[in-house]
Amino acid sequence: MSSTRTGNLASNSSSSTLPLSDFNHKEIAERDMHSARLIDEDDDLTIRPRRKPPPKAPKQRVISHTITSCLSRFDSPGEVVSVTINSSPEASFTLHKPFRSHSSLENISEALDDLLDAAEFFEIIVNPQTNSYKDVLPFLITRRTRFFKKRLRVVSTALGAINGEWGTLDIPLSIHEEFSSFSGTAYARFGALAPVDVLIKLSAEIQMCARVNMDTVPMGRLVQIFDRMFEDCHLLLRSRTVAKAPPRSGVAAAKAAMERFIPLSGGVDYLIKYCRYTFPGREVRYQWANRGH
Repeated sequence: MSSTRTGNLASNSSSSTLPLSDFNHKEIAERDMHSARLIDEDDDLTIRPRRKPPPKAPKQRVISHTITSCLSRFDSPGEVVSVTINSSPEASFTLHKPFRSHSSLENISEALDDLLDAAEFFEIIVNPQTNSYKDVLPFLITRRTRFFKKRLRVVSTALGAINGEWGTLDIPLSIHEEFSSFSGTAYARFGALAPVDVLIKLSAEIQMCARVNMDTVPMGRLVQIFDRMFEDCHLLLRSRTVAKAPPRSGVAAAKAAMERFIPLSGGVDYLIKYCRYTFPGREVRYQWANRGH
């Protein structure tokens, strides 16, 4: 059996159902109308610093990975939510997660938790007061604590493993060569440093943020800390050295860890934007498979 849940949606100029392809065309048309906006900050799941975007990732993958990251309790198979994007007969999401236990009582409890978590998540996504991923961070920190801590630990460990390697890598001497489009904000923070020192500083800042004690720091401060961490991850991933890291290297492992973490920021921003374009009548349609009513 399946259950269907809808949520209120912020006002938007478009009220008709838009498949992903139409949504992407609408994005392009609106960018052409506003020539002052030079790029689409969502192209690579980032929102800053700005730069010329790489080839676009499939939007379906962005959306499904984002919802999976936000609703999964951990990385073990029995706790990962899979997402299907349906376009017919109307746009909707189907969520699925296998039951872990043979006990019917435990399954009922687990299913109820999943239903409540998904309901709260989509209510936050469509809330008119939700402006960016920072408004979703409290949900992730409190309702996805194990998952969030695991991703933090993996990023910190991967970067810690290459702390002594930065000086041995072939890093350009020019900051603009290492970061092909160094933003004004980033330049103000790091412009006086050599590229290798920027990489070391970013790596250290990310590790420091990742090691924060989530159980003792107030929520407002946690949001600030992780906002800076996401910003540093986005910038470090734009490094030429990181982008061209050879497979199976320590830098490649750190790159992969950060790429699995950032859907919780830029991916959420894109999901908010997508929902406000796609679902008519101020409702987001989704249903759970095998989770009862």
